[in-house]
Amino acid sequence: MKYDYIVIGGGVIGMTTSREIAARGATVAVIDRKNVGNEASKVAGGILSSMRPWDENPDSNKLSEESKKNYPDFVSNLEEETGINVELIKSGLIIINKEHSDSTKKWAINNDIKLIKKINNKNFKKNLPAYSIFLPEIYQIRPPLLLNALHQSLKKYLVDFFENSIVSHIETKNNKFEFIVLDNKKKLYADNLIITAGAWSNLLLGSINTSINIKPIRGQMLYARLKNLKIDNIILDSGNYLIPRLDGHILIGSTIEDVGFVNKTTQVAREELLNWVYSLVPKDSDLDILKHWAGLRPAVDAGKPMIGVLSNFENIYINTGHYRKGILQAPASAKLLVDFLFHIKSFMDIDKFSPKNTNKLQKIQY
Repeated sequence: MKYDYIVIGGGVIGMTTSREIAARGATVAVIDRKNVGNEASKVAGGILSSMRPWDENPDSNKLSEESKKNYPDFVSNLEEETGINVELIKSGLIIINKEHSDSTKKWAINNDIKLIKKINNKNFKKNLPAYSIFLPEIYQIRPPLLLNALHQSLKKYLVDFFENSIVSHIETKNNKFEFIVLDNKKKLYADNLIITAGAWSNLLLGSINTSINIKPIRGQMLYARLKNLKIDNIILDSGNYLIPRLDGHILIGSTIEDVGFVNKTTQVAREELLNWVYSLVPKDSDLDILKHWAGLRPAVDAGKPMIGVLSNFENIYINTGHYRKGILQAPASAKLLVDFLFHIKSFMDIDKFSPKNTNKLQKIQY
């Protein structure tokens, strides 16, 4: 069978892009080197907000805001299709780092974002700092549930999956993609190829003698239960966060480590995250650590993802480099690329995310 599109990478970006394509009537095959949804997307926090909105690349910020605006309908449609509750909830977000709080306050005022300066939460070890602010309109989503819903939705759209499959060869001729070969020698043909392989995207591109400026940044997190405390809001302290889930569990994150493709947890990170969370809650809190995991985020120098046609090729596209915003930006990124593929005017100019433009300038904003 020949497909209209082959998508390599079955994380949140790859599945959201595939769903957007399939919903418009095209045939799609998704290839992943593991089971879909088992890399960085699965271990993400799911905060639907930029961590540093005042410092975000303007193009990336517009992408983030478009996704935030569309998330309720995106989730509603997914839940109607699959019956899976992905736990889109308005947790609100408390910022307790002074520099972060001051900068976010200015950003919120300038952008007419609702914020509250006086916060009363009795569950913490001590009163929150006077400079803390609360953004009540911030949502979160539970990534494993979202990924499961996307997977089930794609099955309903009759998308074909090739999981636990390694791409051993990408065949091109006269600057056009023709077919791929999997590690079991199976050939898959398509009119178009889309690479959504996150931090691994460059490894695929090497087989067609091209590359993009992308690198893996490891993030480690703890999944726990606080048995004798109830926390309702997301807590953000510079790069660290605490996210309460509906079932009483909490997510404690996250580290930022430039260690290449080493995707392992460490005792050092575990202690660092525990020390941070115990600065918020009493030492005698009944904190039960259930899981400790790591993920490799795809970071690019330009501070914004790469979306669009790959330089020097007519029918090879890319949608990657979202770093810590993959869950947040997935719906808007998918729409932007697929509008371009179907020759429809979108909400912004896709050229702003062209790989030939985003490979330049700027230092990665960790």
